Amino acid sequence: MISSKQEYLDILRTCLKNHDRVEGIILEYEHHLTDLLAEVNCTSMTEKAAMGIVIQRLGTPAEMAALYEEERTVTPARTKWIFFCGNFFFFAAGIMLTVFYHSLSSPTVKQLWFFLTSIPFFLIFLYLFYWLLLGYEVGKEFGLGGKKLLKRTFYIALAPNLFLMVMVVFRIIPASVFAPLLTDEFTVICIISTIFLYPISVLGFRYGTTKSI
Repeated sequence: MISSKQEYLDILRTCLKNHDRVEGIILEYEHHLTDLLAEVNCTSMTEKAAMGIVIQRLGTPAEMAALYEEERTVTPARTKWIFFCGNFFFFAAGIMLTVFYHSLSSPTVKQLWFFLTSIPFFLIFLYLFYWLLLGYEVGKEFGLGGKKLLKRTFYIALAPNLFLMVMVVFRIIPASVFAPLLTDEFTVICIISTIFLYPISVLGFRYGTTKSI
């Protein structure tokens, strides 16, 4: 029977010796075990007895290692490109709708255009939520070791948006193309929102790491 937190961590490290982020996982479990031991050790029992209760709740090192091996099918590259494609879908859909609005006389397209341009702040909220979800999923799937992945995914996925923003801000693309949505005031709001995208993603990431165990 495992008699101490350190013994649990040593066994877990051995079980995860081939995992690419073993030290990050061990760090997460060290904090988690400390919290659980503090919770169950309220009657001044021995560490061995407390570990018995913790293992019943949490599982054995071998069981936890098996779960992490299953999670390895969710690769960093796959996660990065899923979110890149998701963001690019929104970006491309907006571009296509703009092109159709200016080139077609379809009542359906015009109705959709005017509907979307009438709810700009709701669209911003949805987009902020998308980046919050990005951070949460990376944190949940990869834990604290996923911070670098979050940065790479964020900058790669956001590249098309930044390119378009630069084109509009420097008048290479006239703002009138996106009228009545893209007023000067709304452009400023979009820039400010973009600045907050990464902190929002980090917030989601931090919360996601608490769900990674």
